[in-house]
Amino acid sequence: MALADVARAGPEDVVLLPTATAAREAPGSPMILRLPEPADGRDVLRLTRRLDMTLREAVQDLGLTLDVSERPSARAPDLTEEALVERARESWVISPRLEVIEGKIRLRIVGVAPGSKVLLVRTQEIEPREVELRSMVMMRDLVLAGRGVGATDTERPSSAVEPRVTEAARSPGRAVLALNSAALGGYVGLSIQKSSGSTDPRLTYPLIALGTLTGLGGSMIVADEWDVGLGDAWYLSAGALWPTAAGFLLADGYGDRSEDDQDDRYLYGLLGASAGITLATISLTFKGMGEGGALLAHSGGAFGMLLGGLTELAVEEDAKDIATPTRGMGYGTGAGVLIAGALATQVSVAPSRVLLIDLGASLGALTAAAAASPLLFVDEETSQEGRSRAWFVSVAAGTLIGGGLGWWVTRASDSGQNTTPSSLAYLPFAGVIGESTAPGGRQRPIFGAGLRGAF
Repeated sequence: MALADVARAGPEDVVLLPTATAAREAPGSPMILRLPEPADGRDVLRLTRRLDMTLREAVQDLGLTLDVSERPSARAPDLTEEALVERARESWVISPRLEVIEGKIRLRIVGVAPGSKVLLVRTQEIEPREVELRSMVMMRDLVLAGRGVGATDTERPSSAVEPRVTEAARSPGRAVLALNSAALGGYVGLSIQKSSGSTDPRLTYPLIALGTLTGLGGSMIVADEWDVGLGDAWYLSAGALWPTAAGFLLADGYGDRSEDDQDDRYLYGLLGASAGITLATISLTFKGMGEGGALLAHSGGAFGMLLGGLTELAVEEDAKDIATPTRGMGYGTGAGVLIAGALATQVSVAPSRVLLIDLGASLGALTAAAAASPLLFVDEETSQEGRSRAWFVSVAAGTLIGGGLGWWVTRASDSGQNTTPSSLAYLPFAGVIGESTAPGGRQRPIFGAGLRGAF
């Protein structure tokens, strides 16, 4: 007997059709619905895949049962209003549609309640970084409206409870912003004390405490006035942390190691922090920042520091006399966070992909360091300097090659419908996956493991 004959649809079952793309051949022409194609671009394919996964979770969170007894079809004839009403005799039918016009994304969810002949439509323009939250809220609104249309009070089960849908809190990045602002405020207090030439601890700790409290209070005011996302907060922290390190390292590299220059390093770090925060704030006024973009900015600062230090050691003639390549590290940190921060405003990338690229760059550096390590163990003193430079260049090249391979491996495929998004769409699982009957009639568990996700 087929599975479709066994699983009978009920009033709380839902047939969720795949997300279709809507387009017009010309302005004012009828809307054409179809499945997304590679010609639409990887961003559209990735977005429809995310919508499918999010809406599957949303309907189940709303107390509905996802009907998997048949493979939902998304052909053009099956997406017409008449086809949706005809299909909704015994179960919910929901059809999400995605429309991209001049860079703006409009999500349209069309649904029909069981036994109803009324089409419910929920439409909203969304940002790619808000697709999960907005689509879940839209689905909730549509289902709650349909429960008052598709069934009367006598038909609705008495045990049905209106589901809870978690709303996103205002300024979800409040905690991250508070932590980084407090740390920056403490650094400002320390810089003031160092620049004054005083070493009295009776001034040091009160100034640090005052700066910390000032930064914390300022972050609370900002979080109340503006909606600061988690990605926005981490992006601001990158604009404060890495330029501070760049200014501090450059001042240390160009200083003469006197006590006055040692104290001035803190002021140069504060100058870098001011410039970085200003640039980050200007960037956020034009466009919000996702978590992947913020992580990209942090990665640019970290790997820029590494590559800058290696470059100075490889270029300087007296590299063996350099204890710490602070000058190269300062230039590398500043350039790295500036380039990565600007790139983050132009691309949309998943945090998992950035982490995998960072992992590839780190493994590339370690592999190159291990492979070139014989260059460091030589007895000829005359060739030691050249061999050390070759080792530094090898580590830098390994970092770049590893990062490039990480980017290439995690890129989206253009091979057709089996397009895999850059973010990880599969989750591992392990445990009891079934039961078997032992000879004595006892039930024994079956253990297993695998991957769960959209294939």
